[in-house]
Amino acid sequence: MNAAGAASVLAEIAMLLEVVGGDPFRARAFQNAARRLEGSGADVEGLAASGELTSLPGIGDAIAAIVEELVRTGRSGMHERLVAETPVGLYDLMKIKGLGAKRIRTLYAELGIDSLDALEEAARAGRITTLPGFGPKTVTSILEGVASVRGMRGKRRIVHALEVAERLVEHVRTLPGVSAAELAGPLRRRMEVVSSIDLVAATDRAEEVLAAFRTLGEHTAGGAEREGRAEVRFSDGFAASLACVPADRFGAALAVWTGSEAHVAELAERARERGLTLGPEGLGGVATPTEEALYEALGLAWIPPELREGWGEVDAAAAGTLPRLVELADLRGTFHCHTTFSDGRATLAEMAEGARARGWSYLGIADHSQAASYAGGLTPAAVKKQNREIDAWNREVGKGSFRLFKGTEADILADGTLDFPDATLASFDYVVGSIHSAFKQSERAQTDRLIRAIQNPRLTILGHATGRLLLGRSGYPVDVRAVIDAAAENGVAVEINADPRRLDIDWRHARYAAERGVLVPINPDAHSVAGLDNVAWGVNVARKAWLPARGVLNTWELKEVEDYFAQRKQARKT
Repeated sequence: MNAAGAASVLAEIAMLLEVVGGDPFRARAFQNAARRLEGSGADVEGLAASGELTSLPGIGDAIAAIVEELVRTGRSGMHERLVAETPVGLYDLMKIKGLGAKRIRTLYAELGIDSLDALEEAARAGRITTLPGFGPKTVTSILEGVASVRGMRGKRRIVHALEVAERLVEHVRTLPGVSAAELAGPLRRRMEVVSSIDLVAATDRAEEVLAAFRTLGEHTAGGAEREGRAEVRFSDGFAASLACVPADRFGAALAVWTGSEAHVAELAERARERGLTLGPEGLGGVATPTEEALYEALGLAWIPPELREGWGEVDAAAAGTLPRLVELADLRGTFHCHTTFSDGRATLAEMAEGARARGWSYLGIADHSQAASYAGGLTPAAVKKQNREIDAWNREVGKGSFRLFKGTEADILADGTLDFPDATLASFDYVVGSIHSAFKQSERAQTDRLIRAIQNPRLTILGHATGRLLLGRSGYPVDVRAVIDAAAENGVAVEINADPRRLDIDWRHARYAAERGVLVPINPDAHSVAGLDNVAWGVNVARKAWLPARGVLNTWELKEVEDYFAQRKQARKT
């Protein structure tokens, strides 16, 4: 149990206390504690062992006891009691943007609304507008939210799905008779959002193993099962499946259940050319205890799971031209990071030390610009103060072996201009430009807006290009390829924003960017020291995009990055 995991449980307790318990004051204490703990990087296990959890801001004796229980058992009795008291449908209501705990409590207490269906029926019947604070605009927003949440039901972002999947894999490996177990499906291919966790196990005691697996979910989806396979579902509709096969067929089954359909179809065609059949039951009569054995039998190099999308990987494996994909260890630093100068939770020095602790050689500070007042955006005067601090840190601490770069996340305003006057923009080593407002422009207007920003000679990196939030919002309408084409023409890099809520641009567009010769930095959008580790999620995206290390700007050595930024600045003057 780490700080982020504990914060997630405390935040849910806060929501449930207000919605079901009707205790907003107590809920606020839990919410404040969750906010303080999230992304803090605090060693909650160590603090729990030493009895020092109350030394953390916002953690009193009662909440410390819950965190200690989470660390010790992985569970919270209070959380489980509140969950048991909460109608399952209320969890869906909690996902509707803008509804909030107070309004959900009113809907539940006054109208008995405890599900999306009940909410939609009440909204269409006009019953919601009889409640204080629920006008026609709110009802319209609620109906849009109902449709959105229905589309998200049963899905989880990779960061949350993988956390559960790793525990499930370890559990299956401990079951009697299991000689091997691995993650499969879209999650193994590192898709951004998934609707299930798929596992494959090698065992000669399939029925016993499957029976044990069926106890893990709230109910079994019997209609989806087949021989040698079981599927369970959880309260939010998310699924987990397990396929059991003999050890000599494990490699073939793992490849088939990993997918994608297009990739497996190409493998099956190669098998047919060799007089064999490929399916979950194996590769004809050929033993395939490992995936490597399967691919070798088909005359192929082993293909990393991230590439298995039917995008030419089979032909490349046959020709021996698969790329050497970027790895987390290749990163030497990153560029899109926030500090307490804007809306970050760590100081400039703390972020620098966090980067050095990760073995990096540089870190780019890119706090918000003045238009983002809601996020503590910096004024030109504050920029000068921060730049002086960066210069002092580099001189006194970095001493040439590590460098803090001066950057900004400048808002791309509605007309495509960059926030900050030109003189302020010129003071930075680099400029990240991002959209944070005016999302409802048309696709043509939004595309033109981004292209105009890209044509600004001060822009170095385009940030989170589509504005999407996975399972939150689809992002603004934009012709991404046209934007990438403009970036290629103007020498602007396009980031993979590695915040697991964003992963923007996605792997399909990142691959197109690389094909157009656009540099693609992997940026964590970190607002804390712990947030620096978001880069791992961005590496997943880059690997799916076929990116080698050299195509990722922040795999470059310090001197190379210094020269690159200096050349970009020089080009702006000419």
